[in-house]
Amino acid sequence: MRPGGVHCGACAEIGPGVLEVTDTVGLPVLLGLGAVLIVWYFAGNELMRRRAHRLAVWSKRVIDPLDGTQSIRWLGSQAFRLEVEGARAPFRALMVTGLVETWEVPFIWAWNRLHGRRDLVLMQLTLRHQPLWGLEVFRGQSVLAGDARHFARQEGWQETSFDDFRLAAAGARPSQLASDLVGILGHERRRLVRLGVRRQAPHLSLALNVSAPAELEPRELSDLLQQLSERVLRD
Repeated sequence: MRPGGVHCGACAEIGPGVLEVTDTVGLPVLLGLGAVLIVWYFAGNELMRRRAHRLAVWSKRVIDPLDGTQSIRWLGSQAFRLEVEGARAPFRALMVTGLVETWEVPFIWAWNRLHGRRDLVLMQLTLRHQPLWGLEVFRGQSVLAGDARHFARQEGWQETSFDDFRLAAAGARPSQLASDLVGILGHERRRLVRLGVRRQAPHLSLALNVSAPAELEPRELSDLLQQLSERVLRD
């Protein structure tokens, strides 16, 4: 009976047997889902630890040809920072930050995948001389887009479309420099997340997706860093 003495026919049709079946089915499903999430969490943490170690070894091989004194600092299980002081010209110092994608929570992992986020290295280079121009090239939906836009607004640069990237710069000369730098990357431009040039240190920033380090030889990236730096200082 409903309040007021009105009979509810639909309610009468739901008997205790139906509720028992629902409880019998629902509880195992919830327990199974919980078990899957727990296993995923621990397996994901172990996978992140291994991928971070692999990325750190690969990053060290990238900076080894640049000489200088190296140090490494771990920023948790999925991130690290490599620093180099006294690197050979045209570099003065380098900092490489590595961050592997999150695997410990399946929903966050799926969201990151949909937005193209993978294992990432951010290389920040301080050069021996100050660049003449500044610019930002970045992917509009990337994890670093907000920082790139913030810096561009501070500099008063206008943001425009730049092939499959966004470009923030002031004038034709910096825009030409951006085209040259992306051209130097060649086939590896598909990995590009952000490329920034600043007049203050760090002068050159390069962020790449490196989900499969074996596909990019460390020495090849070392050579690209050399070429990019030389082009930045040419003007």
